[in-house]
Order: sequence, then C-alpha cells, then structure tokens
Amino acid sequence: MVYPWQCDVMGHFATQNYMRIFDDATYHLLALVGYVLRDATDSHRGWADVSHQVEYRRELLAGDLIVAVSSIVRLGKTSLTYRTRLLRGPGDGVECATLTGVAVHFDLRRRTSIDLPTEFRARAEALFKSRL
Repeated sequence: MVYPWQCDVMGHFATQNYMRIFDDATYHLLALVGYVLRDATDSHRGWADVSHQVEYRRELLAGDLIVAVSSIVRLGKTSLTYRTRLLRGPGDGVECATLTGVAVHFDLRRRTSIDLPTEFRARAEALFKSRL
C-alpha cells in the first residue's frame, strides 16, 4: 500500500520507495530458486545487482494498493535477468512501473561471480519456462 508519508512533494510515490519494493520482490524471486537470505553468512554466497532499468508508466498515489509480480526473463552462466512489474490492485491491475534487472551469483569471500548451482538453475529454468 502507498502511504501518504511515502509520497514526494509532488504527491506521488517517491522513487526510493519503488526501489524498496523492487528489492523485496527480488528476494522473494531468489527464494523461489532456492536462495535463502539467512543462509548467506554460512554459505558465503550472495547476489550482486549489476544492472537496473526502470520504467515508470502510471503514477501511484496515497491509498493505492500495490502487487509486485516477478519473473525470470534470461539465464546466464553466473547471472539471471529478472523483471518485476508493479501493478495497481486489486481488480484494476494497471501496470505502474517495471524494473528489469541483472543479478550475478556472487562468492562473498572472494568477491567474484560464481556459476549458478545446478539446483538454482533447474528451479530458475522451470520458472522461466512457466512464463512462456
């Protein structure tokens, strides 16, 4: 939900708040492929966002409800490209903003990219194919 305190001086949802929702949605998507954030400390694996492209299509105003819908749009050797759409809801479903991002699987000790584990890749491929 968009709260009045999340709006900027022009009266619409502020950019910093879009990014918070996009970031939260990304962690939900990563959880679906098997990455659990609380395990990062022990596994020494994480993700580094290397690219974001955001398109703002319709204003979100105080009182609007928001639904985030994420999908995987491409799989690389060490990365995945994902898209999150913010929809005004319920019922109306107007697409208000879209973020397309690239996240690289990352070794947190060496600070370098690493291959996607087989189990992540299998789950990500299943998600990717389910949207085709």
